[in-house]
Amino acid sequence: MNDDFPILAAVAASPAHPYQLLDHLNTLGVKATRSTLYRRVDALIESGLLEGREERGERGHPRRALYLTAEGRQRVADDAMEVIRREPLESPFFALAVNCAQATDTAALPGLLRMRMAGAARRLTEEERQLASTMHDPEYWSRAGRERRIAHLRADVAWLQSVLGRREVAAPAPARPALGARRAG
Repeated sequence: MNDDFPILAAVAASPAHPYQLLDHLNTLGVKATRSTLYRRVDALIESGLLEGREERGERGHPRRALYLTAEGRQRVADDAMEVIRREPLESPFFALAVNCAQATDTAALPGLLRMRMAGAARRLTEEERQLASTMHDPEYWSRAGRERRIAHLRADVAWLQSVLGRREVAAPAPARPALGARRAG
């Protein structure tokens, strides 16, 4: 993953003005300063990955809205797949990658998410098994830490299931004949 991925991913998920982009990234836990973000945005526009369009704000003042170019969409889609393969589920970059991969309609996303969900489910099962085997352990803090990891893994698995469910619901299902319908012939 390169340093520009969070910026490109946030724009892919929702085109925005640079100050909105900064708020979005900071909300996700991606640390960025205003000056660094503006310098990187200018460099991404110059390199042809982003396009800055002058628009009018609510009060009529000019603003620069950011959009991905075709080259930028391809770059962020490729980077997103790499981030989904390698980043921990709890990473803010993982969430950005999932959102931008959905926005760029990457066909490989469901397979990667299923793979990551299966890994999380295996870790969850192992944590639950270990918790059950140490249920009477007087060491409160180790038990509390394991319970916390279990809660996080359950939330991660549920979130990945919801992402996959939204994606699969969005894809049109193949038409099937109704039960009891006669076949022609």
